[in-house]
Amino acid sequence: MLAQSNDGLEILRLWDESGESFELKIPKSPAGEGELALELQVLKALKPFVTKLPFSISEYVGQTNDFDGTKAILFTLLGGNQPDLGKLGPGDFSRTFAEAIAAIHSLPLGAIRDAGLPEYDSSSILHTKVSELDRVAASGRIPAILLSRWEAALEDVGLFRFHPATTHGAISSETALVEGQNVVAIGGWGNVSIADPAEDFRWLAGGGLPSTFDDAMIHYRSIRSGADENIAQRATLYSELELATWLIHCAKSGDEAATKQAEDMIEDLRSHLEAGNLRNLTASSFVGLATTTALLSEITSSQTIVTEAQVIDSQAKDAPEEVAAFEEIFETEESELDPTDSESTEPESQTETSPDELF
Repeated sequence: MLAQSNDGLEILRLWDESGESFELKIPKSPAGEGELALELQVLKALKPFVTKLPFSISEYVGQTNDFDGTKAILFTLLGGNQPDLGKLGPGDFSRTFAEAIAAIHSLPLGAIRDAGLPEYDSSSILHTKVSELDRVAASGRIPAILLSRWEAALEDVGLFRFHPATTHGAISSETALVEGQNVVAIGGWGNVSIADPAEDFRWLAGGGLPSTFDDAMIHYRSIRSGADENIAQRATLYSELELATWLIHCAKSGDEAATKQAEDMIEDLRSHLEAGNLRNLTASSFVGLATTTALLSEITSSQTIVTEAQVIDSQAKDAPEEVAAFEEIFETEESELDPTDSESTEPESQTETSPDELF
């Protein structure tokens, strides 16, 4: 048994006699209880679609109470390893990452709305980012040249013309797991919402090689041809703003080592900007990407069912039409994708289970 924890959850890794692995999650605070409840809610909403996703997600197994009566939830443990973005170039990783993110963004909006999960339009997202910029500017720790770059991007109305999609919201090295060069599992489903699809590329934009990010965007746009032209710029903007926010957080927490690391990264970003090495964030800078994608559309000829799918603009559809379109994308039977059948198709393993039975 291995243990780890975050601010809200205690997580125990368990193995049964046959070698099957599990995670037992126990809330440590009201915030942890909310996080766990939301994860259960999301996994239930995703259940009708899980067999057709090009990656694995955790499954609910059962629940019990610990010695003081706190509810503990048992999930299957995902396989795979945390990726080192600095070592992952264009190729299998960027392709499978794009396939995974495209599949998430193609999930029907109706299923997310029916689960009561948050929904944000472009106006509210822009307002949030402007507030974030105001906070980092007020700190006095961010170079003026970077603040000007971000302000100009946020004032570019065309940059924020996009259709919200189902988004994971927390893609990182801890949630996107790989085997070799392939993305095989995605965890951490506690931040799912209907929002800007660029959010799910923020991690890759900020931590990956530029060529890996560009390759992933070409694959992604070849799958989701209706994606807006400016998703790459927003992902880059969000990653840079996140770095500035992290610096402010570290400084407030008093963590001198983390603060110094964040300051060095901000300084490195400033140096790259002054040297002309950062991408342009204006809405016109990626206008030719659609043409590039069209010329390279043959890269999808040998991909999976998901990558061969033609993705609809689901924002303009009502919930029943979204589910129908999702059926066409994944070439499956209607009964497999009907959320009303989720209870009737519950596997026998998803019943009340005590961790004692695993030993």
